[in-house]
Amino acid sequence: MRHTLAFLTLVAALLAACGRQSSQAVPLAFVACAVPGVGTPDSVWHEVRGSGFTFCVPPAWEPSGDSHDRIEAKRWHRGGSSVTWDLGRPHSFMAPDVVFTVTGEIVQGTNPRPLPATPSQPCSPRTNTPLVLDGMSLLVAQIDCQGTWTTTALSTMPSIYVQGEAHTAKDAEVLLLIIQTIRPISGTH
Repeated sequence: MRHTLAFLTLVAALLAACGRQSSQAVPLAFVACAVPGVGTPDSVWHEVRGSGFTFCVPPAWEPSGDSHDRIEAKRWHRGGSSVTWDLGRPHSFMAPDVVFTVTGEIVQGTNPRPLPATPSQPCSPRTNTPLVLDGMSLLVAQIDCQGTWTTTALSTMPSIYVQGEAHTAKDAEVLLLIIQTIRPISGTH
């Protein structure tokens, strides 16, 4: 009788632990990207559902933050690269961690050396490219500041943005591919 009671207590504890674990850790089910030509059969990109639009990210990218009511996490990342979406406009077209460093020599006296005629540029000129994807008009802005590539896509209908940050030229190309997968959800444009 004593062994039976111990066994039943163990089974009850295991069932309670399994029940709690399954209710708290719901696995994230990714939807395959519906944009033709994105990814490969061995490397299927994931569709991210935003507010009124979708876009796709490579399979190794992971979400940061919560998903709510059929809307996916607002930030996705892999390594040093990331992409964020939201409603409205981004705070800046440059990445948040870009720091400008100014170096120089302090000269005392009344006749300092003249400044160089052409100061070095810490950022490349920003490019702005209009893009229409499935009837959704986007303005795609790209800039490289001190080895940080920022790619931003803006739309007014719906009023959203998708902004990515990369630290290598190859990852910057992936950001541009992600931007090219933006599609409106039917009835929102």
